[in-house]
Amino acid sequence: MSAMNFARLKLRHLQCLAMVAQERNLVRAAKALALTQPAVSKTIAELEDIVGRRLLLRRRRGVELTPAAEVLVRHAVAALRGLREGLGLALEQPELDQLQVAVGALPNMAAHLLPVAVAALHDRAPALRVRVASGTNAQLMTQLRQGEIDLVLGRLAQASAMADLAFEQLYSEPLLLVTRAGHPLSAQRRPKLDALAGYPMVMPVSGTSIRHTADAFLFAQGIALPRCLVEATDTSFAVGLLQCADAVWFAPQGAVEGFLARGELRRLAIDTASTEGPVGLTVRRGGDVGEGARLLIEAIHEAVRRRGA
Repeated sequence: MSAMNFARLKLRHLQCLAMVAQERNLVRAAKALALTQPAVSKTIAELEDIVGRRLLLRRRRGVELTPAAEVLVRHAVAALRGLREGLGLALEQPELDQLQVAVGALPNMAAHLLPVAVAALHDRAPALRVRVASGTNAQLMTQLRQGEIDLVLGRLAQASAMADLAFEQLYSEPLLLVTRAGHPLSAQRRPKLDALAGYPMVMPVSGTSIRHTADAFLFAQGIALPRCLVEATDTSFAVGLLQCADAVWFAPQGAVEGFLARGELRRLAIDTASTEGPVGLTVRRGGDVGEGARLLIEAIHEAVRRRGA
């Protein structure tokens, strides 16, 4: 096909060919396209002239595609699909003047503090687009450093992951040992740590800073990891598992506060104060945050003040 002929190619030509290939009948294709049968025939004739090849063979019960048409249909369908996906993604993009912010949130923030802050933003910036990313602390710090997100909410990351990043502590919180209501250990006034070995335990994923904290606590108490160990960072999964099994979850306090307040989970009466660690905001060092991120940070500070009050 010459460049001149290619310039004559229109989207309607590809749509028409794709529908004819699907229906193998000009009348049915015309009905699906809300066109007349002569209009479909004319469009196919134009396409044949552009391509310089015959595309359809008329049969008594419909049409048959020529080899050239079979090749063109495969590429036309792929092009139309890609165009639809591209248009969908384009519509999802914010306007140039629209405020936006991308925030990475660890489970202790995503379950409680961040929703409160985002909800409070509605009156101040009703058109603000907020994108929340999840992952491990190390994964989120990498995204932050590469500019994929504007800030991270959660525990202070390991020193090796904080290059070129700055941390602002908002408060400290411990890890808690929690179960479902009605768990055999939840009824005991002072359950012993070695009793945990008899139950499945949900722990943070290996290699994360919060997992190091949990491991250090158990090691200091002379307690080995239970044989049945589940590693997870997803709060909804951990809560779901606790509801259907006698598991114990070593969880960040912020991730379970709401469930504890509603009585859906119970905290075991085991002192875990030594697991307390700093929780706060991490941003790129020396980089000015955008207006959307600035508004979210203000809302987070306000939510923390209300939480403290």
